[in-house]
Amino acid sequence: MTMLIRFWMKSLYKPFIYIFLLLLISLSLLLLQERKVFDIRTLTQTDPLPHTKALIQEKKYAQAEEYLSYFIYYPYVNENPESHQILKDIQIKRNSYAYKKEKFIEGIVRGKSDEDIGKASAIASDFLVIGDIRDLSIEGSNYYHDKKVDSVVVALSSLGLIATLSTIYTLGATTPIKTSISVLKYAKRANKLPLWLSNRLVKEAKLAKKSYSVKHIEKLLSPINRLYQRVGLNQTLALLKNTKNFTELKSLTKITAKFGSKSPVLLQVTKGEINYLTKNLSKASSKNILYASTYGEKGLKAISKMGEAKFISRMGKSSNLLKTGYKGNLDSLFNYLLKHVPTWLLLTTAFGGLFYFLKEFYSAIRGFL
Repeated sequence: MTMLIRFWMKSLYKPFIYIFLLLLISLSLLLLQERKVFDIRTLTQTDPLPHTKALIQEKKYAQAEEYLSYFIYYPYVNENPESHQILKDIQIKRNSYAYKKEKFIEGIVRGKSDEDIGKASAIASDFLVIGDIRDLSIEGSNYYHDKKVDSVVVALSSLGLIATLSTIYTLGATTPIKTSISVLKYAKRANKLPLWLSNRLVKEAKLAKKSYSVKHIEKLLSPINRLYQRVGLNQTLALLKNTKNFTELKSLTKITAKFGSKSPVLLQVTKGEINYLTKNLSKASSKNILYASTYGEKGLKAISKMGEAKFISRMGKSSNLLKTGYKGNLDSLFNYLLKHVPTWLLLTTAFGGLFYFLKEFYSAIRGFL
């Protein structure tokens, strides 16, 4: 009886080992394949508090609130009491009467501000023909006294004057163009007008002077007006600053249509990955892209390579607030192994297991022969 038990134990032992090793090798190869597509161990979520505090130190309260509000939706930030306290302090400061008054006057006097109320007052003054005449007078004085003349300001003011006359003549039909010119004037003062656009505006102004019309620049200025109407001045300036050409400017209108006021911070935390957003992720949901962006530009590359459902699943419990088709404990175990098992151990397991099977196969062939 004892010998029979030993026989059965011996005969069952090897098949069990083979099955176990096959499962281990398969799992190792599967994990290695996942890492080949994208190694999620490289992903870390952005801590927004250091940058928010830096903006507060610089008294950039509007930017600080916009930046922190972008991340506050996600549990890893939302569950931190300090995040809520900082956000509350910022809002109290921005809502105070003294602060709003200061920013309103700043917009009129300086022609620029970091707050919406100051920007609105600056834009309003620039929209009027007085602003264009004032700026042309200043630049004319600079030319007369052999001082440096800002050709971009001259170009914008000239376009502004022609657009004002055209707006009156067409009963407001060219108002969007005039609005865009005012936005660009503000961008110039705030040092947020990209070089490519500055050069283009100077050329367009020369054509406008000859034809006494701004109709030919409608194509160039239409995306700017759409951005302004969609996300406001603050976000328009932030987005416009980092464009490199007209193609990127047009791409921004697609991004803002999808992400609205979150667009500037989205591009900021993902380091301006416009191509990924407009091409690689054109079919991805905005909710999942925003979640991926909390991991920075690597997050966009990960969701692009892995796909939405797999990316959300792989990132663990914090992603449960988003819809996903992956469920079950096995998937959670796989995610844990994917994040924590070293690559060298997976390679050792895979090659060691394969070597064991080759050795057994060789022994079996020798025994047969």
